[in-house]
Amino acid sequence: MKKSLIFVFSVLILFSCERVLCPFGNRKIEVVINDIPFKTEVYHRIPYTLKTWEWEKEGLKLQQIQIFDHKTNRMLQTIEKEDLPHVHKNPIPFIPVFTSDEISHYYLSIQLPIELSNNIPARISHRFILKDTVLNRDVTVEGGIFTPLTGKSPLSISSPVKGDNWIFINQSTNAYHFYTIFFVDGNLWRGERFAFDNLQLNDQMTDYYEGDPKVNESYFNYRDTLYAIADGTVLKVVDGRPENRGDAQDLVFATMDEYGGNYVVLDIGNDRYALYAHCVPNEFLVSQGDVLKEGDPIGLLGNSGNSTAPHLHFQITDSPNLLFSIGHPFVIKSYTKVGNFETGPITPATYTNAMMEELSIICF
Repeated sequence: MKKSLIFVFSVLILFSCERVLCPFGNRKIEVVINDIPFKTEVYHRIPYTLKTWEWEKEGLKLQQIQIFDHKTNRMLQTIEKEDLPHVHKNPIPFIPVFTSDEISHYYLSIQLPIELSNNIPARISHRFILKDTVLNRDVTVEGGIFTPLTGKSPLSISSPVKGDNWIFINQSTNAYHFYTIFFVDGNLWRGERFAFDNLQLNDQMTDYYEGDPKVNESYFNYRDTLYAIADGTVLKVVDGRPENRGDAQDLVFATMDEYGGNYVVLDIGNDRYALYAHCVPNEFLVSQGDVLKEGDPIGLLGNSGNSTAPHLHFQITDSPNLLFSIGHPFVIKSYTKVGNFETGPITPATYTNAMMEELSIICF
């Protein structure tokens, strides 16, 4: 009898929830990671992670996420179905080098862009629009109210590379690396959260290699010098690992650490560690224990480890662990934007204490 009453109660609520708040049962949206906002040349970006109920188990499909100013109800962003963030859910995809936890919620990460001309709201909230595939109607659930950490500033660093026509990718976006979370031993590890990868373009800003893509030397960035982004001490150097052949991705890994290839970790103080991954083997210019000044050369950009082509994978974390750590946002002290990968060259403009948008072409 109790079961049937619960079912009837649930159905009544579902029928009354078309485009209205529906906060019953486990239908909750909450912010579980709230990172320091950072500035690009276009936006204030507010990074955070939502934890929600497992809506698919109710026959619901997420159609849209609305993000709004909780005080004024002004819409800040609408994320449509085709652009929805990656959702972590059970079963976690198998990764052979470690065992993931089972999770009983959904997790999705968002970088909310606020135009630089606008103030960051004091409180932000969310509205999920879902399609009930059983009753063929919309269900709206609100929640995820939080206060952005506007009182804190991201770490400002020098660029780890120098020269012209660089493009930094997989940052300033909701995509990989930002959404990557490892659910291990009850923790939400996210060492790659604010990492970037980089490529260097030709003078026409159209290509990042010339010749055979299976040859590392075809890539314009290959063997470029890498530099210390701040004063610090070399904590760890891992060397001697082989490189992929261009874009072949022909290496196999036996341990999680091998995904980084040849890498160096620089302790820059205050529990912050700068990691340079995928370097050229046997070409490091530093050793463990060396004390470096900002701008000192460290090694050469390469193609070792889990790499799709020669590039630097760079991140700043709270521990020297490549993946099982907490990634922190950072900005570059100064860069000059000279183009956009989709639209081509622009009149150069210099920005300070900012992180570039993903398609920006920059010089140092």
